[in-house]
Amino acid sequence: MNMMSTKGTIADAGYSMAWPDKQDLLNGLRKDGYVVFSAKRFSLAAFSELISQFCEILTFDPARQYASSAIQTVDAGKDPVGLHIENGNTPLTPDIVSFYSAKSARTGSQTTVCDGISVLADMPAELIQRFEQPFTMRRRLPKMIWQRYVASALNIDSVESVTMAMLEQFIASVGGQSFVAFNDESIDYSLEVSAIRNDNLLNQSAFANALMGPSYNYEAPVYTFADGTPIDEPVLAKLRSIGERHTKEIKWRDGDVAIIDNKRVMHGRREITVPLEQRLLYIAMGRGVKTDQLGNDFLSTSAP
Repeated sequence: MNMMSTKGTIADAGYSMAWPDKQDLLNGLRKDGYVVFSAKRFSLAAFSELISQFCEILTFDPARQYASSAIQTVDAGKDPVGLHIENGNTPLTPDIVSFYSAKSARTGSQTTVCDGISVLADMPAELIQRFEQPFTMRRRLPKMIWQRYVASALNIDSVESVTMAMLEQFIASVGGQSFVAFNDESIDYSLEVSAIRNDNLLNQSAFANALMGPSYNYEAPVYTFADGTPIDEPVLAKLRSIGERHTKEIKWRDGDVAIIDNKRVMHGRREITVPLEQRLLYIAMGRGVKTDQLGNDFLSTSAP
């Protein structure tokens, strides 16, 4: 892959740059689906400002810890993490996911990125045909998890005030969802998910989903094809093999920032081979990219 010749570029990291402006970011996302740049004096405040200017609506993972009102921490243990789009098993999938490496591990822990457009082009026709219709994701969600998600989606300040009636309101407002409630107010939740999507910045069909991804903070989901047959391990193994052929690595350095088109590029992680305290990665994400409004004000407090 051709790289831009600028200071602070990162090997294997797509459309890489030392310090981006509006057009650089958008061009990079449309070209490769992700952008990585070095920001040696970056901060959580600058990271929050960046994602706030980039997206109309900030979104959050209800199982993650918050580092600020706009940013969450990344904690998924030390094992390798399979390719996935962030919050791909939710009805309001983020358009953009961004990572800020405040402290980078000296070995291992590389974030993997995989262009779903390339994966789709490499998939056999019979496998593509099976995924042309939405598949179903089903899992049990504790009360605390669905309360947090509905509170974020409906802009409700108090998570504890979210009721089953509010959940029903949200389920009715976004298609493809259903649930069955249990006595402890956990739910058996089902969602229809498109494995192949073209709602990315390039408007091109891509195999982009969370089928191969982790369930670190959740019960492992059950996936079924549209005809009701399970998406079993042989299918997932074939997808992992194809995905690995198109996977690149972001080898983090302190201050690096990555922005990813979450509806085109899947990401994951290699095994963490150092103590967890030697790695500090933050995540921010949102929906509705401000393609004509993105400014450079976030640079004012952090530019070198």
